[in-house]
Amino acid sequence: MNDAGNSAAWLPAWIDRQIEVGAAPRAVVPPAARDGAMYLYGSAGVETALTATGEVYVGEYDIEAFDSAARSIRWRLAQRLERLGFIVLGARRFAELRALLPVRTADATPCPACRATGDWHVFSADRKQSLRIRPLICKDCGGMGWLSGASA
Repeated sequence: MNDAGNSAAWLPAWIDRQIEVGAAPRAVVPPAARDGAMYLYGSAGVETALTATGEVYVGEYDIEAFDSAARSIRWRLAQRLERLGFIVLGARRFAELRALLPVRTADATPCPACRATGDWHVFSADRKQSLRIRPLICKDCGGMGWLSGASA
């Protein structure tokens, strides 16, 4: 499932090691994810898990449900830019995950939506000023800061 085309043969053992040393907890993901998975990232109402095959599952739950027994998580497989964005967030904590990211091609252009930072920006009406929100990922480039020639 690696968009970059890089071999991720190292990933299952690496995930097992992160769980073993306590760097990340084991994630309980839907049965569709047959391989082991580790907790990758979470925020209010969402948590994500990285599987040994490089897939990212997104678990969404109702943050209004305070009773944990009533908090049922609905899992879905992250696709393309969303998957990429969660791996970018995970790579901020686990540098090894950068190997799962695509390599910038010669025809790539800086992402105008995030000013090539990969972070989400809120712009003024005239787009001359922006507020950079680092914990959030740009939805146009998936947090990479650039667009490939094919998508630019």
